[in-house]
Amino acid sequence: MAVREHPRAVYARAIERGNLLVAEATLRAEIPRPSLADLLELTALIAQKDPRRHGRAAARWLCRYLQAHEDATIGDAACIATALDALGGRHHGAALALLRDAAGPP
Repeated sequence: MAVREHPRAVYARAIERGNLLVAEATLRAEIPRPSLADLLELTALIAQKDPRRHGRAAARWLCRYLQAHEDATIGDAACIATALDALGGRHHGAALALLRDAAGPP
């Protein structure tokens, strides 16, 4: 009998390995309440693996960020939007680091 891995471990490994298909499937089917940090990692992976979907995924993440941070200012939103826009590009790593800090713990 095979031991089944925890869905969060499967998701984390899929993100680490850049496997967008497994990450999306695991998140949708097995993680009922993904954190802002979980959703950020998926957004960043989409930016790298499926750039056509990046804008929409980034906009959804920004909306979730604003819902989670009711005290966010227009300046905060502009900074987050700029970092989201940079995902998948030359400054992907720096943008992702800023966004991870903004998202908080998983």
